[in-house]
Amino acid sequence: MAGRAAPAPGALLCALLCAATAAAGGGPGDNPAPGAFGHVYRGAVNISSERVYAFAYRSEPGQVDAVRVYVNSSSENLQYPVLFVVRQQKGVLSWQVPLIFRGLYQRTYNYQEVSRTLCPSEPTPETRPSEQIIFVDVASMAPFSIAYELLVTRLENFQLETNKAFNFTASPSQPQYFLYKFPQDVDSVIINVVSDAAYPCSVVSVQDIVCPVYDLDHNVEFNGVYQSMTKQAAITVQVRC
Repeated sequence: MAGRAAPAPGALLCALLCAATAAAGGGPGDNPAPGAFGHVYRGAVNISSERVYAFAYRSEPGQVDAVRVYVNSSSENLQYPVLFVVRQQKGVLSWQVPLIFRGLYQRTYNYQEVSRTLCPSEPTPETRPSEQIIFVDVASMAPFSIAYELLVTRLENFQLETNKAFNFTASPSQPQYFLYKFPQDVDSVIINVVSDAAYPCSVVSVQDIVCPVYDLDHNVEFNGVYQSMTKQAAITVQVRC
C-alpha cells in the first residue's frame, strides 16, 4: 500500500515490522533514583512498590538529542503487566510488558522486550548548554513481585545523511525512527529502505518533525505518509516552500 509524497522541511523516518546493578528507589512518593545512561537496572515491582529513575543530561546549543529506552520482563502475566511511563519536558510515553500486538486473522503476539525512542528534544536556542531530565516510572498492580530490566541510552547515530546508507533492525515491539534534515542545496530526496527478510511485512513511514511520533503498527498511519514493504520500499519527500 503506497502513500503520496509529502512536502516537509525535515522528516522522521520510522521503520517497524508489522508481524502478526541492582535497582534503586522506593515506593510511591520516594525521591527518584539517579539513573546513568548505558547502565542496566534490574529490580522488581508490585502493587505496594514502584521504582522511579531520573536520567539527567546536558544538551548543547543547536543539538538534537535522542534517547532510547529498552525494557524487558520475563513475566507473561497479561492480567498484571509491568507498566512503564517515561516523562519528558513536553511529553509522556507509556507502554506495558507484555506488549500485545494483533496480527493476521486477529492472532495476538506478546512481547517481553520493548525498545522505544523518545521524541527528540528540539535544538535549544540558548547560547549555553541546558540541563535536561527524563523520568522513568516502573510499576505494577500485581500482588506479587515481578522482575524487570531497564536500559536507557543516548543515540549517537540519530540523524541520517544524504547518499549514505545506514543499517538498523526493527521489530513490532522495538520500532526505530531517525531524523533527516534537508541540506540547503537539496529540495527533494528519495528514501530507500531495503530488507533481507521477505517476511514479515514491514512499514516505512515519513512524518514531519513533530511530537508525538507515531511508530507502532496501530498508529503509524495517523501522521505523514507510509508504505508497506516486504524487501524494498521507496518514498519521495520534498522540502516545504
